[in-house]
Amino acid sequence: MRDRDLVGEISGRLTGLLQSGGAAASDLRGKIERQLREGVAELAAIDREEFDAQVRALQRAEERIQALEETVAELERRLAGEEAASAE
Repeated sequence: MRDRDLVGEISGRLTGLLQSGGAAASDLRGKIERQLREGVAELAAIDREEFDAQVRALQRAEERIQALEETVAELERRLAGEEAASAE
């Protein structure tokens, strides 16, 4: 929705700058809006809900990585302890 408002605002400013009259300005505004919409669509922007979902997924992944790092560190400590015990 905000993309539509942004596109409308930009096209309105551009047509205002061109100071064309009547139908020509309206036609030009329509062409500018279409081009801007196509450009915005190509950006592949995501909405806020999708962004928030990705943030939550990333946080879960970071928590899982932290837990795995702790597990690996504990296993390394155990292995080092067993190697030291068998060397004695």
